[in-house]
Amino acid sequence: MSHSNNESLELTRPEARVVISALSEHRTRGGTPDEQALNVREHLKEEFGFEEDESTDVLFEQYGEGFFSDTSSEMVTFSEREAEMIATALSRVENDAPDGNRETIRDVRSRFENEFDVNVGAN
Repeated sequence: MSHSNNESLELTRPEARVVISALSEHRTRGGTPDEQALNVREHLKEEFGFEEDESTDVLFEQYGEGFFSDTSSEMVTFSEREAEMIATALSRVENDAPDGNRETIRDVRSRFENEFDVNVGAN
């Protein structure tokens, strides 16, 4: 897939929150150009009607087992470059996540890698 192609991916609300959180954390660590990460993060927040920015750990602590109970979803379009940035951000927060959260983050990262044919793996 070239960098100019876009693909759509169905994300649930909790998956979108994980992506938003990962992009926020990744941006603050200087790992992604601020404007691109901000644009993707803001697009997802608008698409799903989210107002807050919360870290992945806070989200899991706040919602616990109920974190994934809201399975409503939206089709969201990403470029390959955006998908690679998201997969990279997820990979970086995956390494620092508590054991219970790591698998969920890995699953979301794998969906982006598989759909967009990018492979960043866990760093």
